[in-house]
Amino acid sequence: MNKISLALLSLSLAAASGAALAADPAAGEAKADACLDCHMPDDFSGLSAAEIEAAIRAILSDPASHPEDISGVLAEEDVPDVAAWFAQEGAE
Repeated sequence: MNKISLALLSLSLAAASGAALAADPAAGEAKADACLDCHMPDDFSGLSAAEIEAAIRAILSDPASHPEDISGVLAEEDVPDVAAWFAQEGAE
């Protein structure tokens, strides 16, 4: 295989894997119900998805730091989607 073909294949695989790992704000909206009992999307206005994700992960790792225990409601794999949705909604 020549170098150009190998480079194109590598780029395609990298793009596909990145897309698979990308957060899905639409999926996050459906999973944010537990958060919406107390929070409005504007509560996170100005924060990036990464900042919101870090905050949610901190709560999941120390449930006593938050008034409500969300550990039984929000799965680890849902955190990026929920954070992306709050970031998107807070930016509007």
